[in-house]
Amino acid sequence: MTAYSDKVREAVTAGRKIEAIKRLRAETGMGLKEAKHAVEELERSLGLPPAKTGCSGVITVIGLTVAGLLIYRYLLA
Repeated sequence: MTAYSDKVREAVTAGRKIEAIKRLRAETGMGLKEAKHAVEELERSLGLPPAKTGCSGVITVIGLTVAGLLIYRYLLA
C-alpha cells in the first residue's frame, strides 16, 4: 500500500491523472508504470470513475470543423 501526499490526492480527485503520476514519481522515485498503477488504485479506492481515454473528443471537433467549412462553402457558392 502506497501512502499518498495531499498533492497527489488533490490531483487525482480533480481528474488530473498525469499530474498525479508525475507528483507521485517525484515524491517516491517510482517508475512510470508503477506510479500509473498506484494512481489508478487510488482512483478506485476513492470510488472515482476511471479516466476516459481515447480520441473521441478530437474526432468530434474535427468533424464539426469539416461540417462547418462545407456549410460555409455551400452558402458562398
